Amino acid sequence: MTKRDWQPLDRSFYARDPRLVAPGLLGTLLAHGQAVGRIVETEAYLAADDPAAHAYRGRTKRTEVLFGPPGHAYVYRTRQHRCLNVVVQEEGVPGCVLVRAVEPVAGIGLMRSRRGDVPDSRLTDGPGKLCQALAIDMLHYGEDLCGKGKVSIFGGDHDVSEVRTTPRIGISQAKDWPLRYVFAA
Repeated sequence: MTKRDWQPLDRSFYARDPRLVAPGLLGTLLAHGQAVGRIVETEAYLAADDPAAHAYRGRTKRTEVLFGPPGHAYVYRTRQHRCLNVVVQEEGVPGCVLVRAVEPVAGIGLMRSRRGDVPDSRLTDGPGKLCQALAIDMLHYGEDLCGKGKVSIFGGDHDVSEVRTTPRIGISQAKDWPLRYVFAA
């Protein structure tokens, strides 16, 4: 399949529960310009019912996009890093899915130049690393990921039996909730 054949995910794909969208994103392609990565790890955040979710305390200027239509980018800063979440569920319900890791597919030299002297195995194996490698930053906050912006997610395919669920990592609240999704090893 060539890039010309790629189809962006439809908005209806995102208008579902984060526990369905998160594993469904595995195997899809996250693209920004010439840099493309296959999504291999995600985490679901369950809106107002999830103490680890940014929208847990309600609507703020920072979380505004989470309350909008699904299929948009929620980019935020954590220390010096940027992280990409995908807005999911129906408008008004601030569910999201964190893209935790991608496997480089195209533009690998460009990704290396952005990440510095790191082994290929560490190039995009974390949410901040993948944003740096794909040059996703605060300018992409609110961007439409359904093929209308500079950052898009294109369909892929995988067998649901290939997905393993684990507790989320890197958070302090609700970290034991089994909402992290990865390909089974």
